[in-house]
Amino acid sequence: MSHTIDSDTLAVSVRGLQRRYGARVVIEALDLDIRKGEFVALLGESGCGKTTLLRALAGLDLPDAGKIRAPERPSVVFQEHRLLPWATLWENVALGHEHTVGREGAAQALAEVGLQGRENDWPRNLSGGQAQRVALARALVREPALLLLDEPFAALDALTRIKMHGLVKELVAHHQPGVLIVTHDVDEALTLADRVLVMRAGRIAASFELSDHTPQSLRPILLDELGVHTH
Repeated sequence: MSHTIDSDTLAVSVRGLQRRYGARVVIEALDLDIRKGEFVALLGESGCGKTTLLRALAGLDLPDAGKIRAPERPSVVFQEHRLLPWATLWENVALGHEHTVGREGAAQALAEVGLQGRENDWPRNLSGGQAQRVALARALVREPALLLLDEPFAALDALTRIKMHGLVKELVAHHQPGVLIVTHDVDEALTLADRVLVMRAGRIAASFELSDHTPQSLRPILLDELGVHTH
């Protein structure tokens, strides 16, 4: 189902993707391209197939039909930081890549997310926002062509979320992966994305380029697409 992508411009290309759970169709004939360096936000009601799509792109869920042309190992950041409590921060960042990243590379990645000098610290000493910073460092230290974000800021308080939005935009601008973020937050999508997709009944129902709209003009359109009618 999955093939390594060799395009100079695309981070991932999906054609005719289908995923069923028994008789229930979760994703139906879905097509999607994400360019390298492009930040794409995916909105949709719960159960519409957003997380199933992200898991398929990550190689964590096998589609029933269709083709995914993507990097062999895209990086994923989940809502939970999933740090190993018995490992230091640098060991968490370098996990699985100790020989290629090493302590020095992990320390540099931690510095990039504002945790310089903390490489020998432990996850138990971190706030929620700091733990997500470590998760971002771990995801980006391998310079992925595709970065997948599954509601990574949903559990953070409002002020920390704003700070994380600024950080992730800076990191993506520097590393230039293609990015797909799954979110329920319209304002988060408008803040981060170059393009916003609305998923409905297992398909991409609408696509909006931020370059064609202001956030203020696009917000009510997105809410309407999501069934939230404003007056």
